[in-house]
Amino acid sequence: MKNKAKYLLEAIITIAILASFVMPGAAMTPKTQLAATNAQNPKALSTRGEWVEQVSGFAANQGVRSLDAVNATIAWAIGRDGTTSDIPTTEFTRTIDGGNNWIASWVTTSTDPTHGLGNICALNGTVAYVAVYNHVGNQDATDGPYKTTDGGLHWTQLGNEPISFVNNVFFFNENEGVVLGDTKDGYFEDYYTSDGGVTWTRVPQANYSGPGLPSQSDEGGWTGVYNAFSSTVIFGTNYGKLYISQDKGHTYYASNTGISHSDPGQNAGVNEITFKDATHGIIGHSTDSGDFTLYETSDGGVTWAPITHTGYAYDYDIAYVPGTTNMYVSTGANYQTAIMGASYTLDGGHSWIDYPEVTGANATQLMATDFVENKIGWAGAYATDETTGGMFKHVPSGVPQPAFTINIAGGKGINVTVKNVGDGDATNISYTVGITGGLWIKQRDFSGSKALLAAGANFSFAEKVMGIGLGILKSKPIPTITVSLTCSQGASATKAVNAKIMFSKVTIQ
Repeated sequence: MKNKAKYLLEAIITIAILASFVMPGAAMTPKTQLAATNAQNPKALSTRGEWVEQVSGFAANQGVRSLDAVNATIAWAIGRDGTTSDIPTTEFTRTIDGGNNWIASWVTTSTDPTHGLGNICALNGTVAYVAVYNHVGNQDATDGPYKTTDGGLHWTQLGNEPISFVNNVFFFNENEGVVLGDTKDGYFEDYYTSDGGVTWTRVPQANYSGPGLPSQSDEGGWTGVYNAFSSTVIFGTNYGKLYISQDKGHTYYASNTGISHSDPGQNAGVNEITFKDATHGIIGHSTDSGDFTLYETSDGGVTWAPITHTGYAYDYDIAYVPGTTNMYVSTGANYQTAIMGASYTLDGGHSWIDYPEVTGANATQLMATDFVENKIGWAGAYATDETTGGMFKHVPSGVPQPAFTINIAGGKGINVTVKNVGDGDATNISYTVGITGGLWIKQRDFSGSKALLAAGANFSFAEKVMGIGLGILKSKPIPTITVSLTCSQGASATKAVNAKIMFSKVTIQ
């Protein structure tokens, strides 16, 4: 899923990199998600619409594996080496001035051939945590969570748990944190601390519940595939399950998402997780096509529904944009399929819109991404060298735009609800309702208008129908109801549903 590869700066021909997995010991659980791709040199442009190119501080062909934005001025990221092969490193970079300067260094050493970083978690400009793992063999005594309190000048190991494999580390504050592992002794090896990592307590097997149990013997988590906020921490597995804790990692609920261990793609199971709050979230599985297969939840991950989306949800990373109604940003780096760049959704993942400045003719490999308030965010790229490229910052245009979702319900006639999920008001809205199929006795085409729909607001309308559409006759198939609308700002939306109709009664299929 998290595609990285190499690119020789002076070469004309790119070289494909075979997929790689890091597999710890007897568990043989795939770790650092890699798929065949080619790294593309970022174009040397300083500003592309809402994306501003910055210098990551990484050497040539170093990409961004994981990124954690603290606020509009502070962000940390970790890298991967794509020079001769796409392998993990212990390199990280940090900015404390909004990205004007990124300073790169190493958690261990620049010549460390065996270790990589699973993720990075930052509390502020000086305190951050990384998960250090062995990518060429079994876990050893030097692996585990590490902490810096001086901006990355020095790193201190906080124990070497978990023994199975350290996937991710997250701290809610300097005292309370979790470290996430793979299965050991028949269940997941996850730990929590309340004293800053001086001591760690393994979550007892009795503290796991849910339909996703029991764990499989070869089940494991992915490095970088987790989400945490407030008191919640969530991680996904290669069997398509989600483990959700709402008490800072003391208990977990195992959920079946609908993603299969055998779904197409080199990286099985859940490849991406992003929640906007404790109840609403999106997960993704990459089929290596450059586009995510998406699922959504509105009950905190207890149940999941597939999303049939339009546009590309690029399959490297997805991040919720804090403070927005339902905006997410996706990034892609699949050079072989030429499906790369960034897109955004304003309706929770159902329709995706490309950023033209980094897609199409301007397509750029964008990797890990993260956002903070006011639509400020970053997305990693491949560095040209230490002084050119490697990072893009998202700076909003400042022009709020509306966006619509449409819900069509049945009953006695057709009942439609339109919601403005964008961040700008919509004016002069016009809508049409059309019905095809069935046998009609009365009108089946309708239209209307509304002068204003404020951001976050909704309006509803109903239309009476009279007809028969049960799909009994081949020449009169089950009706399709299509609602379309547009507004002065140029935003538009269309939704179509099938429905059985018996005189005035409408039943949505």
